[in-house]
Amino acid sequence: MGHEKDMEEKRYRIIGTAGHIDHGKTWLVKALTGTDTDRLAEEKRRGITIENGFAFLKFPDGREAGIIDVPGHEKFIKNMLAGAGGIDIAMVVIAADEGVMPQTREHLAILSLLGIRKGVIVLTKGDLEWKKGLDQEIREFAEGTFLENADVVVTSAVDGRGIEELRRVLWKLCTAGKTTENQNLSRKEDDSCTGRMGTKASAFRLPIDRVFSLKGFGTVVTGTLLDGSLGLNYDAMLYPRAERVKIRGIQVHGQEVSEAVPGQRVAVNLPGIGKEQISRGEILATAGSMEGTMIADVRLQLLKSGQRTLKSGTRVHLYHGAAELVCKIILFDREVLKPGEEAVVQLRMEQMTAMKAGDHFVIRFYSPVETIGGGVVLNPNGGKRKKRQNADAVVHCACTGKERKKAHASGKITEEICGNSVFLQLQELYLKSGFMPPLTDEVKKVFSGERDFSEVFFAMVRDGVLVRFDEKHYMHWEIRQKALDMAYLLYEEKGMIQTGEFRDRLGISRKCAIILLERFDRERITVMENGGRVLKRNLQQADRLRRGF
Repeated sequence: MGHEKDMEEKRYRIIGTAGHIDHGKTWLVKALTGTDTDRLAEEKRRGITIENGFAFLKFPDGREAGIIDVPGHEKFIKNMLAGAGGIDIAMVVIAADEGVMPQTREHLAILSLLGIRKGVIVLTKGDLEWKKGLDQEIREFAEGTFLENADVVVTSAVDGRGIEELRRVLWKLCTAGKTTENQNLSRKEDDSCTGRMGTKASAFRLPIDRVFSLKGFGTVVTGTLLDGSLGLNYDAMLYPRAERVKIRGIQVHGQEVSEAVPGQRVAVNLPGIGKEQISRGEILATAGSMEGTMIADVRLQLLKSGQRTLKSGTRVHLYHGAAELVCKIILFDREVLKPGEEAVVQLRMEQMTAMKAGDHFVIRFYSPVETIGGGVVLNPNGGKRKKRQNADAVVHCACTGKERKKAHASGKITEEICGNSVFLQLQELYLKSGFMPPLTDEVKKVFSGERDFSEVFFAMVRDGVLVRFDEKHYMHWEIRQKALDMAYLLYEEKGMIQTGEFRDRLGISRKCAIILLERFDRERITVMENGGRVLKRNLQQADRLRRGF
């Protein structure tokens, strides 16, 4: 407990800009920090921010806060979402001569959905003639939001007014209390799930928002460190693929460090892996601390300002951390969710991702693309459920883990074995290993001192908790199910299951992909045809098989 408190004391605050294009966000960051966050040639040429920019602000006592400058143009909203996930304090920028604009409103909605509860309103271009009725417009804009009682600071690029006052306001927000309201994720008390910053301090998590290579160093990834401390030679994995990587170097604000703390903008040097092998949206985290998932139970709220309803089965864009995914929304207790309504729903992703309970997310309509709502993750590894299932029961199970324990047992293995410590250890091992399970001989070595290993292992295989692929590889039935879900999805999309695409979707090696697909062949689920695989049974039969396994 003492270490977690110490970690919170060390934690940096992240200040994020928000607002309409050309309202002076980048100038404001430069005035505060001396850093021009527009680094791309196209940004210089066009005079707009495309990618997220980063700077750090030094306060009088020597402490620092990170600043993320996000794009304001509607076309770059997904980049804004990638940066907004790590923000603690919002600096909402409004040009005095133009007032509140559409992207200003959308940015505020996104910040609210992400659980941000502290901010300041900054009026730029204060030397120009103000828009008529601006004061009233701002009051109406902030009413009922976390900005309702926020400070309003007037600034100007011409004479530099307001910058020192803004520094004082930001310092006040950064130091107000030992914990931020954002850490509570604005969830209801009965959700009782661990929050973003409530994870164990020993487990770090870095959502990757940039990947590049440097001559003489190799691949570098960057992001905002959300949880735990990150140090050299830490045992790390890339998720959701669960691939082990080494950490050779760490930089914070351009300086080499031996350890980074939560809230800091971090650049990590990963040797032995090419930049083309890593994508924005992946997560660098402590080995074994996360799991890949394609189904999550969440609490979703639609924006009151929305004009469209959400039907069960609707495909939407999902923004979580730095990842952009496509998923289906499954409603439990109703057919339609209306603007302003809240419900426990299920997200069924079209590709693997990694989440934790307490994470925030935002959803946007698939076509036309517009922000419609967001919420908090309750259970990142949910199972398929029937419609009309009691939503309160879903929340309880998701937050207590009872449902997962039930799913792991699958109603097959005896109660005596289920409570056995070897069973629990084996189950955890195979769940964490995901689509790249350990060799059986290696598992036997790990449990060589356990007298009842053979009995428990045999029972798990006999009762279907572990699925045999060959004598060297066994996989947990939940992971096998996720692999089958992906095969089914590929067939739905393409009419064919190609080994290469199956491999890429799961983030595994070609060898592992072939082992999985050959298992489906032996089960007579798939069959080779025209250089790929098709479902041997019709879709309805295959779906029953998937749900009933």
